[in-house]
Amino acid sequence: MAQKKDALGKGLGAIFSDLLETDAGRKAPINTCGIEELRPNRWQPRKNFNDEDQKKLVASVKQSGIIQPIIVRRADSGYEIIAGERRWRAAQAAGLKDVPIVIRKASDVEAAELSLIENLLREELGPLEEADAYVTLMETFKLSQESISARVGKDRSTIANIVRLLKLPDKVKTALTEKKITSGHARCLLALPSPGEQVAALDMILKRELNVRETEKLINRLKQKPAEKKAVVKDRYMADLEKQLTAKCMARVQLKGSSKKGAIEISYRTMDELNRLARYLLDEL
Repeated sequence: MAQKKDALGKGLGAIFSDLLETDAGRKAPINTCGIEELRPNRWQPRKNFNDEDQKKLVASVKQSGIIQPIIVRRADSGYEIIAGERRWRAAQAAGLKDVPIVIRKASDVEAAELSLIENLLREELGPLEEADAYVTLMETFKLSQESISARVGKDRSTIANIVRLLKLPDKVKTALTEKKITSGHARCLLALPSPGEQVAALDMILKRELNVRETEKLINRLKQKPAEKKAVVKDRYMADLEKQLTAKCMARVQLKGSSKKGAIEISYRTMDELNRLARYLLDEL
């Protein structure tokens, strides 16, 4: 499998030239099978097969058939697709009865890995689909981010940042899936500490139609904005005493703190009012 992993970083052609070879280095034979004998890859990261690219592929298959064989492995009944599910679905939509296949031996982790890489190199995955695929490789197959990085040819930090997108609130993830925002927008939102702030920022991005650079500036402003102080609710005794002192002094009196420790603040607006308060307090003392 070491040679296969080396090929994965070289591009889509390297993947398929490697997959089409037998263990002895010879080209694997291309067979045909009934379209109903195939089943999807259970680790397929792609969720959306109804986009414009798929419609174009269906039209191409109707005109020219399946040019590139579908890579499969044997299953209990029929075959499981390793790479080429889009072509299989297009063949179904085009009304084909048989499709070309190449049968390979592959473990679950190899099937998951190759399905992910095929989609990545064809740029068919949305960012959240890609993130889900990485999580599958990490949690189901216990691969480290470093190991995945070597397989898909992306920096470990890039993979970590993509996976972090799954922490975003549902509203933000929906906007990302519907392409109302880009991955760049989404990564900016991750800098805000709470889901509520992330959703509020998303609303501003959509309303103002901000690009990623403008979004970065918005997020920086929001992070620097001081947090609103929560209003301190005084107990009933302190509130009543505050009113009594205000009436007695004929000036606004605020009690800051608690019944155990705090400060008394008396407000004045003019020098005459200050002198009056001073005389009153000194006389009382």
